[in-house]
Amino acid sequence: MTAPLRPTTPVAIVGAGPVGLALALGLARHGVDSVVLERNPTTSAHSKAAGIHVRTRDALRRWGIEDRFLAAGHLVTDLVLHDAGRQDHALFHLDFRRLEDEVHRPGLLVLEQSETERLLLEAVRETARCEVVFGAEVTDLEPHEDGVRVRFRREGEGPPDGLMDAEYVVGCDGASSTVRDVIGAGFEGRTYRLRPMLADVAVHDARDDLPWPRLVDRRAGPGGLTAGLRLRRGLWRIIHLTTRTDGPDDVPDEEVQRRVDAVLGEGPVDVVWSSRFRIHRRSSPRFRHGRILLAGDAAHVHSPVGGQGMNAGIQDASSLAWQLAGAVGGDDADRLLDAYDAERRAVVGGVSRFTDALTRVYLQAPRWLRRTVFTVQRSALRIPAVHRRALRRMAMLDLRLPASPLVDRADRAAGTRLPDPLLIAPDGCERRLHQLLPVGPALVRVGGETDDPPNGGDEADVEAVIRIGPGGHHDPSGLLRGLTGGDDGWVLVRPDGCVAWARSDC
Repeated sequence: MTAPLRPTTPVAIVGAGPVGLALALGLARHGVDSVVLERNPTTSAHSKAAGIHVRTRDALRRWGIEDRFLAAGHLVTDLVLHDAGRQDHALFHLDFRRLEDEVHRPGLLVLEQSETERLLLEAVRETARCEVVFGAEVTDLEPHEDGVRVRFRREGEGPPDGLMDAEYVVGCDGASSTVRDVIGAGFEGRTYRLRPMLADVAVHDARDDLPWPRLVDRRAGPGGLTAGLRLRRGLWRIIHLTTRTDGPDDVPDEEVQRRVDAVLGEGPVDVVWSSRFRIHRRSSPRFRHGRILLAGDAAHVHSPVGGQGMNAGIQDASSLAWQLAGAVGGDDADRLLDAYDAERRAVVGGVSRFTDALTRVYLQAPRWLRRTVFTVQRSALRIPAVHRRALRRMAMLDLRLPASPLVDRADRAAGTRLPDPLLIAPDGCERRLHQLLPVGPALVRVGGETDDPPNGGDEADVEAVIRIGPGGHHDPSGLLRGLTGGDDGWVLVRPDGCVAWARSDC
């Protein structure tokens, strides 16, 4: 017999993908209950988005589950793109270890989306603060003064139709979002004239040890790229890019085999999954509609180049979780949720422009231009400052919040990510700064003799005060002094790891 759902909840989340589950976990960490409604019978079984960037792992660390992800995936610290058509010649090289001064365990974590969803669902259920309901399709939303009435259709035993009242509803139900359609939110943008093929294939021979990622680009003109990425031992993701936009979504195994032969070499493989899809660049003009909010692909979709779409969505959830927790039952809801709308729209706009530029150069440009770009990039990345900027952009570390109801860009470092330098504790042990951060807001005291925070930094509003300097931790990197602009100062850190402000005592 299907268990009855609770009739009311502070937050109803529509969609149990990575974004919806991440939001449920973030809310639970802030002490807020939620219900997740997912129309499918279970989480995804496919690999889909397979890369997790440093900025996303910051959130997983705050929620206490990063180690699970690192154990399940493969952390790539030295990323070399190999040209399979030229004896694995290096097209470019990114050494994430250069970020060790501001990042703990830098690198790109390769992990199938099915595993990401499994680990998030496991963590959500452990909190006992969220009910995840599969086979429950939301059909309508009725906003009212005190919340939103959610109508849904439930499969299996029990009542086929249901009602639930929530203070807030968040649509995390993907690019074809029912929530977005029900509230009439726009989804502006365009569709690229590309239709890539994706396939996951099992490789059982020596080709499994080939260096990766790798690509082959044999045709003059756009659409001639085939790439390969090893997801885990014995399983490869094959990507073929074409300007063809017609034809069925199904991909014959014979076509997959041709692409495998091109990028890995000839030999049999087992096709686990394959599909053709379209690439879009779209965004809703607003992520907040009263008590209904949008996050992840329901709010914005981007080109998959750079692997930043799912990451941006989980970062939406990281930001929204603490802002929504403050709004539930609080008297500052409009300020908090308007800030979410303004901040995330601006940030994902930057992500969209970045992935669009990569798409135009790497997917739509003719072969000769791609080759020229690779040559120029290879030379430019030999310059340390250029290499570092490229690493920070790829890892999403350089994303900065705009001015919002919670961010005054006139304050030093406001909206930037708090760096995570290696600190020396008073007992001589080494610790990373982020290990000392609570789930909620924190103050970092840099140097100084007094413990009286400046105006706007009332200790009653924070969960911890972390001392860097006399009587506290030592920061050999000097990154925190760089934030305050002097030897003595204060840094207010938001629950999402962003700097609210940094001020000097001088």
